[in-house]
Amino acid sequence: MSLWLYLRFPRLPLECQPLQQDHPAVVIERQRVIAVNDEAQSAGLKPGQSTATVRALVETPHLQLIERDLSQEARALERLECWAYSITPTLERWQNEGLQLEVGRCLKLHGGLKELVNNIQSDLEQRGFTVRSGLAPNRCAAWLLSHWDQNFLYASEQSLRQRLDEIPLHLLRNAQADQFFSAITRLEKAGIQTLGEILNMPASALGRRCGQGFQKWLSDVTATSDTVTQDFHPPPRFYDCLWFGFEIRNQIELHPAMQQLLQALTRFCRATQHQATHIEWQMLRMRGNNDLFDVRSSEAHSNSEVWFELSRLSLEQHALGTDIEGLALHVHQLQAQHDVVADLFGEAHNREPLHNLVDRLRSRLGLQAINQIALREAHLPEHSQHLSQDVASLPPFLTGLAQRPFWLFDEPHPIRLKDDVLHWNGVLTLLLGPERLEDNWWQKPASRDYYIAQTQAGQPIWIFEDRYSKQWYVQGILP
Repeated sequence: MSLWLYLRFPRLPLECQPLQQDHPAVVIERQRVIAVNDEAQSAGLKPGQSTATVRALVETPHLQLIERDLSQEARALERLECWAYSITPTLERWQNEGLQLEVGRCLKLHGGLKELVNNIQSDLEQRGFTVRSGLAPNRCAAWLLSHWDQNFLYASEQSLRQRLDEIPLHLLRNAQADQFFSAITRLEKAGIQTLGEILNMPASALGRRCGQGFQKWLSDVTATSDTVTQDFHPPPRFYDCLWFGFEIRNQIELHPAMQQLLQALTRFCRATQHQATHIEWQMLRMRGNNDLFDVRSSEAHSNSEVWFELSRLSLEQHALGTDIEGLALHVHQLQAQHDVVADLFGEAHNREPLHNLVDRLRSRLGLQAINQIALREAHLPEHSQHLSQDVASLPPFLTGLAQRPFWLFDEPHPIRLKDDVLHWNGVLTLLLGPERLEDNWWQKPASRDYYIAQTQAGQPIWIFEDRYSKQWYVQGILP
């Protein structure tokens, strides 16, 4: 049996835009108010009023009169979809003002309905969104109940029909003003006051009075189940932002917001089984360009604590600009999570991974300050290594070659050949080989036979014979 939780955002046109705190704010569309904040509501403003009425009621110069921005609302809903994906994969937008979440199959995961709703309410409050919820076996009823009393969420013993019967008709008219305005108006004129009275009417009489469309909608509202559509597929990137409503004066004030956004990234990565090696912080201004800085990691991961430490160190190297009133976290590209095999009996868990130290040094000193040996696709060993700032995986052509040494000389060292015996720090003994490598056929051909040899001291080394000059050389040291 499906169970749908509808999250309606009545102030979405207002809360998706940056605002100054403690000042009245109004969103208008076609010279009519569609959303107000608490300060504006206290001044007597409400949706439906004209712009002239707003200016007459509020004379303060701090009044924020904002034109509706549908693109901002769409981006806010996209961010909310990615946030809701950590709750359930079955979700969709509804009426362009909220989200429908199928939660019947994930209640045990979240500790029950009450725990789930409380966590959702807390998360959305931290994000600055006002939410009204509705819970029902079908989408239409969940949406409709979000306009009614919120206490029904925990009244599980109350049936859907009993809850619907209590909804006053004027609320139904407000909710369905565009689609069935005339039908609901006729019912009001006939003295009907609640949805329950409509549902008790004979189907034939209701169809003649209100039409088949309204009757079909009532049937959808009272349905005891609803079909589950295709699961939501999140984008292969992450973006989230927070607006403070005031200017940030020092870097420490950014830390709580950074932690909150990184926790959201961790939840998103856990739900999608992705990781990141590069994140971008954007310090937002209401007007003007944003300030950006990057944070990189040598290893892909989704650990919020590690990302926060690296971000804090990187932030210390950047001067905080003026008029910063928001913070955004952007991950342009996520990669599939890889499995890490750990030693069950080893002590690796007691030691910090080396790449964490490298990342911290880079965050404090800069990306160019730390280099490491990397491999490139070249047959001759002295050409296959170079210094790099990036972490590169082992090239496929070198994978599984056990004869490669862990240390190469800058230049091969010559070996003395006397009476068919090789001498380098004593007599050498050949252990394994040969392995032939050839390259540079288009310029100066090179052809070598490589061997693993052992010195008199027992040290294994990597040597080769130049097939053109018949000379022997030591290329590197093996472990």
